[in-house]
Amino acid sequence: MNHMIQYTLNLLDKIKNDIQIIDLEEDTIYNKSAKIILLIENYFNELKFYISEYSFENETEEIQFFKETKPQISCQLLYYNGICKFETSRPTGSDNVQKAFTLQQLDMLKDYFDSNIDFYRYYRAQRTDLDKHFFLRCKPDIELYFDSFYFERDPKFSTGFDLKVAKILANDMLSEYLKAELIKGDQPIAHQFDITNYQKVKAKWTGSKVALIELIYAFQTSGCINNGTSDLKKITSYVENLFDIDLGDVYRTFLEIRSRKGNRVQCLDEFRKKLIARMDESDNV
Repeated sequence: MNHMIQYTLNLLDKIKNDIQIIDLEEDTIYNKSAKIILLIENYFNELKFYISEYSFENETEEIQFFKETKPQISCQLLYYNGICKFETSRPTGSDNVQKAFTLQQLDMLKDYFDSNIDFYRYYRAQRTDLDKHFFLRCKPDIELYFDSFYFERDPKFSTGFDLKVAKILANDMLSEYLKAELIKGDQPIAHQFDITNYQKVKAKWTGSKVALIELIYAFQTSGCINNGTSDLKKITSYVENLFDIDLGDVYRTFLEIRSRKGNRVQCLDEFRKKLIARMDESDNV
């Protein structure tokens, strides 16, 4: 594996890990997205500097970078930017107004698809016959279709069409995000968390708050509650009401958990050991 491939793989791993951390630390999708955008922009500038100093070994390596590697990073920048725009542009009003707005955003994605249908077909069919025209930094064939942004690009760090690939990937993710919003809008709030039985529950958490916070983060990270649509703040509020406990600043506690030396999920591991011991004990009866 050459140095460029290893470098970009490491960079993608860093981005993935940092996004996971931000996802756990921030309580709203807007805050998450805004912070992730800043994160990716920094990594993107780092990648841009690296490529400016790097000489591709051959055309195949250059095509691979602009067709596959770079779009994996730039698509995330476009995706989270799209989420920020959506969340800050949400109109106030009834559920029907919210739904109409979300459908309008989906229609805009469809418009981009329609206006770039030929390239969509080329990319999704995994064709390679025109890759030299699309993904090499060279003088363009003027008869090929280019968006206006092509002439504003950095010729050392873009071919024009690598952004189209990133746009395809980002729009696919945004489409799923918007569809999920429509589903959430159709679900009664009571389906998200049924609070009618709070007062009937006679259960109080007697373990440590840290242990419960570890569980909450595990629930939210695994996506096992409401198909992963409930954010950390909602899950925390539900658990606090369920067990009649005030967990305080769960984000600060999570930072302390992260900073542990050695085993960082001590409570979860303790639960695991005790459950296995119980199973072993039952097997021996």
